Amino acid sequence: MTVALFIATIVLLFGVVLVTGRNPSTNAGHPLLALSEAAGYAAGGCFAWWRLRTTGVQAFRPLRRRDLRAILIGLAALLLTRVALGIQLVLTHQTKHMQSGLEHFDVVTSIPAMTAVGISIGVASMVLLAPIVEEIIFRGLLFGALAPRLGIIGSALITAILFGAVHGDLVLFPTLAALGLINALVYAYTGNLWVPITLHAFNNLIGAIALVATSLNHRA
Repeated sequence: MTVALFIATIVLLFGVVLVTGRNPSTNAGHPLLALSEAAGYAAGGCFAWWRLRTTGVQAFRPLRRRDLRAILIGLAALLLTRVALGIQLVLTHQTKHMQSGLEHFDVVTSIPAMTAVGISIGVASMVLLAPIVEEIIFRGLLFGALAPRLGIIGSALITAILFGAVHGDLVLFPTLAALGLINALVYAYTGNLWVPITLHAFNNLIGAIALVATSLNHRA
């Protein structure tokens, strides 16, 4: 996925330079970066989906009562981690901390229509593509491979730590690892990837709204 994202970004950058004759903004949230991120997730997602299918695991099915119950419990746990994060940021005087890589997030361009396009693509990538792709990789593939060997708890802890680590943010690591742990446990309970995807999407939606609102207010 990282390789696909890098290639997509380079191709799009060259394309914009050739068409406009100008170097585009490389701030996260810019339509170009949002598009390249979406392309990277789509490419990585296709590969991850293919790998998941080769395992023969039927990880996707319609939501049932058991799944809905797990989602409600997971949302409650997720809200608790958000509260804990707020307390952590206050105590460490980092209330303005932004996730690594999103410090200069900016969706505003000189063309209002492009701003709207960038917001749409960026939010879709964060709330839809990222949860689906990352849950297939971390829960469907990685947790699915480790659980038979290490058990549910051990595999959940390992994948949670890896999930938090790959985001490259020490301040948010506890919260991200907690999300990974919650998602691994609800997946183990239900066997349905739509459950952790739903929780992941809800978590990212909160972040996406905050990022877009902050960017728009900053430029107002």
